[in-house]
Amino acid sequence: MRRRRARIPGERPPEHAGQTRDLTPDELQFAGDCSLAEGDLQGAIRQYRRAVTGDQQSAERRTRLGDAYVLAEDTGKALSAYRGAVKTSPRKAEPHFSLAEVYRRYGKWEAAIVEYERAVSFDGSRALYRLKLGEALWQTGRREDALREAEFAAQIAGTDSYYHFRLGELYHQMGRLDDGITQMQIATILAPHDPYYAMRLGVLLLSAGKNSEAVDVLTTAVALKRGDPLYHCVLADAYLKEGLASDAIHHYRQAGALDDYDRVNLRLIRKLVEEESSVPAHRR
Repeated sequence: MRRRRARIPGERPPEHAGQTRDLTPDELQFAGDCSLAEGDLQGAIRQYRRAVTGDQQSAERRTRLGDAYVLAEDTGKALSAYRGAVKTSPRKAEPHFSLAEVYRRYGKWEAAIVEYERAVSFDGSRALYRLKLGEALWQTGRREDALREAEFAAQIAGTDSYYHFRLGELYHQMGRLDDGITQMQIATILAPHDPYYAMRLGVLLLSAGKNSEAVDVLTTAVALKRGDPLYHCVLADAYLKEGLASDAIHHYRQAGALDDYDRVNLRLIRKLVEEESSVPAHRR
């Protein structure tokens, strides 16, 4: 075994002794990703900042830094990071989208629309970009433009139920009930175990006067989420509109048994249902 030479007192160690090489920007970004996954936001921010310092021309690293600042609820620094990413790579879609999301969070809809539109112009194939643009347009009263973007998003998304659900909701708000029902039905077919989609489809069917269909759909929704009083109440409403007062009362009672804080309102509802059920059918 080779013996290690003893260092002479006062002798300087070799230049490389005790030194470690600097991490590359890629390694720093990976370290930031790991810190983020572990819930260490400040650690992630430190690593991303070092990555940006080592690679000033990377929009992706600046965007990652902005994302970490958003999670840390440091909006000012998030905006600065995203704006830096946009300036670095003005034709990349993601920095524009991230910047729009911050504007949206604080209700700056016009500024958000500008950035969403830029994101869409650079990557029009992303359904999420178009849907978010549509939602921002809706907030500023540009409903037809909003609907067009939501329709495009649903077309691009294909089998992603969420986009059909959102489009169905927009149709509902515009009073286009048949179109809304169609999109909501697609959503429930694509996500048959989602109780909320089924419940919202039931509400749309009730709005369209399709009460018996609503009962069928809402029965499925209640089966998927038995513990939620809202679902029982909506199904009870559907039964009441169908003239099935005893079934309505049953589900109002189910809701009351589950919903301690709203017993007074439910008692009033039951009273109305009972009065409704006591009126002869020819007089209703």
